[in-house]
Amino acid sequence: MKKAPFLLALVFILFSCSSDDNIEPTGVNEIIVDQIAYNFTSVNGSGITGTATFTRDSNGNTTILIELTNTNTDEHPANVRFNSAAEGGPIAITLEPCTCAVSTTVVTQLDDGTPIDFDKLLNLDGHVSIQESTANPDVVVATVDIGINAN
Repeated sequence: MKKAPFLLALVFILFSCSSDDNIEPTGVNEIIVDQIAYNFTSVNGSGITGTATFTRDSNGNTTILIELTNTNTDEHPANVRFNSAAEGGPIAITLEPCTCAVSTTVVTQLDDGTPIDFDKLLNLDGHVSIQESTANPDVVVATVDIGINAN
């Protein structure tokens, strides 16, 4: 009988994190017109990697999809930041947090209200950072250079 709480918790975790929890359509009859993917590098010994995929659809929407690997069901804050990952920098765009290792954000502007689209993101002096948790937002667990900083 002591195993019942453990089994119940395991069942909750397995069924609460389906792969499409956060994915919502950004328009009607979308077709991906442009797409670029960036691969995260693990930071601070976290072992967390994954992909940030930027897409422009036929309706002109820009979406950033983050899919993390080697992580758990914790919520990881995610941001597009100015400068390269090596330099670090202030937050340019606050993204939806990675919940169950996935985040999807439709992007139309920087946090300061400056309009931004797919083409401007490809030319941004920036990087994407994934933080350990909302309790530890200063601990970065994965990064990837984007825009003009991407190799």
